[in-house]
Amino acid sequence: MTNYNWDLSDDPWVTDRPSWLPSIEEYRTPREDWAAFTSQQQPFWSTRAPMADVGRNLQARYLLAAPQMGQQPSVPATFRRYLEDWPGTSPYRAQNVTALRARAQAAANAATQPAGPYLSQFTPGSPEWNQAAWLQGQFGMDAENAAANQLAVAQMLAVQRGEGLGGGGTVGNVYRGRMADAIRGAMQNLYQGRINVGAPRESFLDWYLQQTN
Repeated sequence: MTNYNWDLSDDPWVTDRPSWLPSIEEYRTPREDWAAFTSQQQPFWSTRAPMADVGRNLQARYLLAAPQMGQQPSVPATFRRYLEDWPGTSPYRAQNVTALRARAQAAANAATQPAGPYLSQFTPGSPEWNQAAWLQGQFGMDAENAAANQLAVAQMLAVQRGEGLGGGGTVGNVYRGRMADAIRGAMQNLYQGRINVGAPRESFLDWYLQQTN
């Protein structure tokens, strides 16, 4: 990422910050990290339109990859780090669509079970428990953005083309542009249609995965 050389030496909100506080980076949301990144890019439609397309997919993939990031030594589980490491290969990145769908199914499982019974399946402090805690916080019944996160993951999966996820200089084998917009819109309509007939919103991602086996 490109960093501007802002002079903050006289800003009391910065200079008076206790030195023992950890970095603020791990507290920013993916939306904030993406806004910081895009604000430094060319302000032209030819750059911003494709960037918005890529950004939707990356943020959805990050929702599924963060637990694996947390298992890597010295790797902050932030969207900024995920973005910095993209494209290419990394030990926490799903290597194909099968692996990506397995992560999505784990998220769907977290979405359709009460927190207590779901978390009790795992040993506290284990990597599996940490993953379950993350998924519960992003997709669980009480998660603030659970429905939007489920839809984002389903839309990300729906625009995949084939088994490959890209790497080594690419951003994945996915539909782009107007075709991608059409697919995302259709997924939104499917989601709303299920809600209209009384289907639980918590079950949408699980339903999508079962329909596309």
